[in-house]
Amino acid sequence: MLPARRRYFALLGLLLLATPLVAGLVRPDNPELIRKEAREPAPAPAAPQTLEAALALPRQADAYLADHFGLREKMIRLHKDFAKPVVLQENPIAVYGKSGRMFALGDDMVLQSAGRVVRTQKVMEAADLLSALRDALALRGVKFLVAMPPNSSTIYPDDLPKWAQNPGTTTEYDLLLKELAARGVKAVDLRPAMSLARLDGPTYLLNDLHWTAPGAVAAFNAVAEADGHSDWRIEPSAAIGSPVVRKGGDIARLLGVYDSVSETTEGFNLRPVGTSVHLTEGEMPEYVLTTGREGPTVMVIGDSFTKDYFPIMLSQRVGRAIWIHHRHCGFDWAWIDKLRPDEVWWTPVERFLVCWPGQSPKNFSAVAARADQIPSFY
Repeated sequence: MLPARRRYFALLGLLLLATPLVAGLVRPDNPELIRKEAREPAPAPAAPQTLEAALALPRQADAYLADHFGLREKMIRLHKDFAKPVVLQENPIAVYGKSGRMFALGDDMVLQSAGRVVRTQKVMEAADLLSALRDALALRGVKFLVAMPPNSSTIYPDDLPKWAQNPGTTTEYDLLLKELAARGVKAVDLRPAMSLARLDGPTYLLNDLHWTAPGAVAAFNAVAEADGHSDWRIEPSAAIGSPVVRKGGDIARLLGVYDSVSETTEGFNLRPVGTSVHLTEGEMPEYVLTTGREGPTVMVIGDSFTKDYFPIMLSQRVGRAIWIHHRHCGFDWAWIDKLRPDEVWWTPVERFLVCWPGQSPKNFSAVAARADQIPSFY
């Protein structure tokens, strides 16, 4: 039996460990706090039906618990204020570049850009899914284009520590483009355009995962050009405004330094044309911009990289611009048949290049590609 003093310490330790779990049950953190980290909260793992799903279960459960324990944001700040400066020389959340730029380590972003994480089977599965989407859309007369925003660590490799730089190794981005080409799926490599644009100024934010307004414009113009719409090009002078001070950032939030960092970056001055209607609610609501002019309907299936940029730039040229969240391959196919786009752009960022385990488009299956299953209004 433990001495009385040790029993008290054991009880204290148990209470400390139990506090976040109890808080998560009684008063869980708002999921919008996680969405501010530019990602969706990890879903609850489903009962495994296959061996592969059973092997993935521990990782899925760990991700779910990491996103759903109580006092999460407060503990992140406490970890930053105490553990990192006192105990750790490095942190597992982000790495600083030579310029002071923050690169997040989550989702294996840096290792993915360095070619040190290559999930070949998952990339093949993603290519197969995109090929199936292309086929189903083609039967409806809808064009399909894949255009993935690169990671900041892909565009600023020279800013990374030596261990995190790619020595010339094939990456998942390379592999997916190769597999899509083999399947005849049209795709545009945005890395050259982004690398060229950075010569004129930052294309990604310093304390955040996302690109700057000039970076978004450069990417949009590259996509429009690849899609055969050079007339949709947005002149940077019309879209990019005066410098503004931007406080914090999603990586800064993860590091617990959101309130103590800021940067100066160009604003985005382009205003949407037409009226906007939300299709869903939440931090990143899916929406339709109806411009009132003649022109095609373009649906962008993407994430926070494109949400506040691509539909607005499209609205300067098209009849309707639609933005739908990819939901890690779990987007709702029903929006395709309900909203009837003329073109679909698939634009998840590089770090979300492969599907989450168990995720596939809702309301989409092999029958979606059968001509006798296509709604009559096509």
